Amino acid sequence: MTDTATDSRAGFLPPLRTDVKTIAVFLEKKPFFGAIIVHIPFLHALRRIYPGAKLVVLSPAPAMELLAKTGAADRFVLYEWNFSGIRRTLQDIAPELVFVLRPASRGLDLAVASCRVPASASYHSWLGRLLYSRIVPQNSGIYRARKYLTLLTDAAAAGTLPLDGWFREAASRAALSTAAWGRTLAVLPGGGAGGFKRWGEANYLELCARLSALDPGLEFLWILGPQEAGLEEKVLASPLAAKSRILAGAMLPDLAAAAFACAGAVGNDCGPAHVFHMCGLPYTCVMSDLDGRAARCADEWLDAPNRPFAVLSAPGRPISEVGVETVAGMVWKMLPPRPSPST
Repeated sequence: MTDTATDSRAGFLPPLRTDVKTIAVFLEKKPFFGAIIVHIPFLHALRRIYPGAKLVVLSPAPAMELLAKTGAADRFVLYEWNFSGIRRTLQDIAPELVFVLRPASRGLDLAVASCRVPASASYHSWLGRLLYSRIVPQNSGIYRARKYLTLLTDAAAAGTLPLDGWFREAASRAALSTAAWGRTLAVLPGGGAGGFKRWGEANYLELCARLSALDPGLEFLWILGPQEAGLEEKVLASPLAAKSRILAGAMLPDLAAAAFACAGAVGNDCGPAHVFHMCGLPYTCVMSDLDGRAARCADEWLDAPNRPFAVLSAPGRPISEVGVETVAGMVWKMLPPRPSPST
């Protein structure tokens, strides 16, 4: 069941139109899991503002079809990245309203404008001012999921609106049972974008051993993807085995259910981490600052309440140099206090 506050329309701008039957949304094109799912709060908000409208999401990246497969959108359209292809695709969809989430794409802007859609919205640019019904500044200093919401609400509200509505509904459909879980820390050692994002399996095993010594009642949920297939065996062969659960290859409803059942999480800057951010759970992120841009990356890919818990490598240094003791201290600071024994 969704919270009343999450479903409220408070803070949203008035609808651009009231006769909307179909909405087309041009998505960002990065094909990574995290970059895909951060669109979900925006799509969920569209359903509240324009109830009954069909949501069609468009991208040149086939992986974006996940949004339709999960029900966050009604249809996915893979389009050709050229003016005539975009124009033809949009004319076939015939929406009353278009949102363009890709900033500063002049070709896309012109193709959308050429279709003379009744209403449209995108980010501020010199061309966008001439073409769109609503434009807003592009703010890369806020969490990406919240940046999209600025097209539907004022900037202040976008920074405070709950992002968990769709995930609470998804968790209610999950196959995963969490009723028997104790105080649990999720561990996310993945990072599909490359090794520079991976702190290392040995570090996470040592981290959890240290945390277990501090709190013998703490349990661990290891969220693993295909690239971490060998880690399951290491966990189950370690002293942590009796305190550990493995969640491998989980679908979004199970990831949401797991997030709501955990006290917090620690992990790399990886796709499943965004489920914890959007569910409003505390997350300690271990990040590489090899290129000196980690602080800027944290602004865009970590929700504001979790930025103080980020642990970055020294500028220009690899993520492997981040100390286990440093991360353990941050996780201990992040976790809510242990519940008092019942009397």
